[in-house]
Amino acid sequence: MNKSAETIRLLVEERHNQKMTQQEISDITGIQPLNLARFESGGRVPTLIVLEKYANALGKHIEIKICDD
Repeated sequence: MNKSAETIRLLVEERHNQKMTQQEISDITGIQPLNLARFESGGRVPTLIVLEKYANALGKHIEIKICDD
C-alpha cells in the first residue's frame, strides 16, 4: 500500500474510532461529504491541505518527512 493510501486508511480508522460521521467531518472542515466519500474510498486523491483539515477535525496532525531512498 502506498503512503497516501495508508494515511487515508489511518484517518478513516481514527474517524471510526471516534464514532464520527463523514457529515460531522464535513461540518468541521467545510469539505463536501461527497468529496470525503470519494477520497475515503480511493476514488480521489486528496491534497495535503484536505488531509490536514481532516486530521485536525480528529484532533490529530499530519507529519511529513523528506528522506533519501
